[in-house]
Amino acid sequence: MSRLIMAVLMAVLSLQAVAQLSGACPLDEYAGEDYQNPLYDQWLSAYDVKYYNLQLHVSNLDTEISGFAIILVEATRELDTLVLELQDSLWVTDVYVSDDISTTVFTNPVSYNHQNGAIYIALDRSRTGGELFAVRVHYHGKAGQERGFFAGINQATDSDYGFDVTYTLSEPLNGSDWFPVKQVLEDKIDSVRFTLACEKGLMAASNGTLLGIEESGEDTLLFTWLTRYPMAYYLLSFTVADYRDYSFYAALSSKNDSVLVQNYIYDSDALLDDWEEGIKETARLITTYSGLLTDYPFSKEKYGHAMAPLGGGMEHQTMTTIHNFGFYLVAHELAHQWFGDYVTCGNWQDIWINEGFASYMEYVAAQELKGQEAADDWMDNAMNIALQEREGSVYVPEELVEDPYRLFDYGLTYKKGAILLHMIRYHLNDDDLFFGILGKYLKRYGNGLATGKDFQDILESESGMDFSCFFDQWYYGEGYPRFSLHWTRLSDSLYLQLEQLSTAPAITPFFRTPFDLEVLYTDGTTMRYRLQQDEAVQQYTLPAGGEVETVYFDPDNILLKNARVIHEQNTENVFTYGPNPVTGELVIHFFNASRIDQISITNMSGQEIARYEDMANPASLNLSALAAGTYVLVMSGLDKTYKEYIVKVAPR
Repeated sequence: MSRLIMAVLMAVLSLQAVAQLSGACPLDEYAGEDYQNPLYDQWLSAYDVKYYNLQLHVSNLDTEISGFAIILVEATRELDTLVLELQDSLWVTDVYVSDDISTTVFTNPVSYNHQNGAIYIALDRSRTGGELFAVRVHYHGKAGQERGFFAGINQATDSDYGFDVTYTLSEPLNGSDWFPVKQVLEDKIDSVRFTLACEKGLMAASNGTLLGIEESGEDTLLFTWLTRYPMAYYLLSFTVADYRDYSFYAALSSKNDSVLVQNYIYDSDALLDDWEEGIKETARLITTYSGLLTDYPFSKEKYGHAMAPLGGGMEHQTMTTIHNFGFYLVAHELAHQWFGDYVTCGNWQDIWINEGFASYMEYVAAQELKGQEAADDWMDNAMNIALQEREGSVYVPEELVEDPYRLFDYGLTYKKGAILLHMIRYHLNDDDLFFGILGKYLKRYGNGLATGKDFQDILESESGMDFSCFFDQWYYGEGYPRFSLHWTRLSDSLYLQLEQLSTAPAITPFFRTPFDLEVLYTDGTTMRYRLQQDEAVQQYTLPAGGEVETVYFDPDNILLKNARVIHEQNTENVFTYGPNPVTGELVIHFFNASRIDQISITNMSGQEIARYEDMANPASLNLSALAAGTYVLVMSGLDKTYKEYIVKVAPR
């Protein structure tokens, strides 16, 4: 067959695969209930947080803090008790309330009860919906609860450069370890002014713009930061250490626009020798992401890094806390400024909106700045990690949300989450459309929240495709497919049988998906096909334009899967059968035959268990009732008899 005709056939097959992607699959089967803070219904839903003025004394040698928080709130319904979360180990000394929302001088003390990680503040009078008022909470003590990486505040010494650092990390529900807070994602803080008092010789970093550094007495400096962008509670942060400021500017999508990149790095020439190139790479990444997505979303303030020995990074809005400046770590945390900070997951169960997207931008960063080979290496590694997760969904079940190790599962949330976007990009088969969808999504939900369903809605409305089955299988579902592709060439045709099993058959028994095949001919030429699998065992016939050397399944490593390709030769290229081992349905297909004369199944002693005569081709046998064990499959067709062994296994 001519290359032109084969190309036309390939195009038709590709269109069929895209069309068949649409299909009805229920999305609510796995979704369950949305997680909510246990204090929400009774207390936290009664008000919105508008503004913080935080003033804290901090040290780089311990987690002892002292100071106050002024919080401007708006009642959303009748409110006589204001509840803020704060760990019990911090000592609350005074609480004040004022109707003068511009004041910093509070003279109206109120009673309060601090217990079980919350402050119950009895207001001086009941507020009605829409009323603004301010509270001022004075507190001090040793913060943190010795919870390792997921403590809200930590002090540690960097093992590489010997610097002492105190830093915060409030994700997911640890902000109350160090400041009075409402830990509800949907209530973003409108603006924050943060003044940090520390010993001279140290520097204190936080979100937004540095308004100034002032002396306070002989031994203390005051660092005041201000951010006016809406911010989720867990993204408010500070670090304090012996830093130096290493700053520069990065171009945005237009070279005429730029953003300050302000890095608080350890005051060490050795560190700069080690990491200066990685620090500067931030500028190229900002420019790249701004061109592909939308401009860096907090450009009126800054982007920056504050170093801390946390063994990774945390995407605090406008000022990432970071361990070092490895390319993929910088790329990941920067991507969070778009995916996680600008658009925040609407519920912790949808943490994919944060971590899966930021992880995939590592791959994109490699494509754009390192080349496709580096990107392929990244994806190979991601696949290997995700394949270890034979069960579990990217979407986090409600009952597991308060387990941070499940929430931030490296294989599911990060790597499988990234691969989902890689497969979506493959389904779209149009990079302009893919990145355009990301841009539309960011613009629609910017400075707010989004869920996986929100992203699906944008994806479908912009592409005109139905992704319900995709999300049902890959996002809410569990596991991944295992493929066996049997192929043989007869005359001028290539016959294939694709068999699929799931690693989590009780939850997601089948993955309905398009896939690519590459046929390599002995003369070195290749041909690509995009096909669709709609059944657990499915046959395909393709034109063979020459002597086939081999067939590659998913040659670009797009699908999360295990796969094996088998060249059928032991049966004279006459038939295929499978799956083997079999749990239920066994499919037998004779090539170039309209019917199958006879099929029988015997045990290993030769006793016939079942017989079928004059069967349609392909034939489908239901072996569900067959006991587990090894059997002999005897088939008569094309004037010959063939024997094969099959293994029956019990359903999982």
